Amino acid sequence: MESSSARDIRLERLKTLLSGTVAFSTSSWVAAEPLFVGRDFSAGEDIVTAGEKVSTIGFLVQGLARYYYLTKEGVEFNKSFSRAGQVLSSISSLVTSEPAPFFIQALEPCECLFLEYENLSMLCGAHRQWELLARRLLEQLAIKKERREADFLLLSAPERYQKFLREYADIVERIPNYHIASYLGITEVALSRIRRRLGLVGT
Repeated sequence: MESSSARDIRLERLKTLLSGTVAFSTSSWVAAEPLFVGRDFSAGEDIVTAGEKVSTIGFLVQGLARYYYLTKEGVEFNKSFSRAGQVLSSISSLVTSEPAPFFIQALEPCECLFLEYENLSMLCGAHRQWELLARRLLEQLAIKKERREADFLLLSAPERYQKFLREYADIVERIPNYHIASYLGITEVALSRIRRRLGLVGT
């Protein structure tokens, strides 16, 4: 069971991470603190499992995770990556109560805080800062999805990789190349060729 001191540290870290999106008042943050549940995940462990209904919003406090789909043939396709301060959940499962369509996996040891979706809804109704956070997170998700769709339609594989390097510059060294290739929709061999052409092999 998580100690109170460890939980306090985790909550303070999350508040700092979210401060770039919303400046919480003391009252709005204090109202939420008792509702959070902390949990740690080992590298390789699934945080969300496809086929299961999701009822919580997870916040990644420390670590790195990936969203991925798994085909019936056992082939994985990476959807996105999440760094500290970002959300871990399936919006479609939360809203429709249908099973999550994808997995979320810890790529390295992760510290998370979870909030029941119904509690988040309650906080949004009672505190403007929480309503604002929820709206901005949804806006960020919509923009990210729209841009990713455009990338696959309009950009070549080398262009997608260069954009990936810019957008994930702070964590790219922590992501294995085979996961990056999957995210870009190409093979690891094709990624190696692109890296050689860009002079990135061995760096």
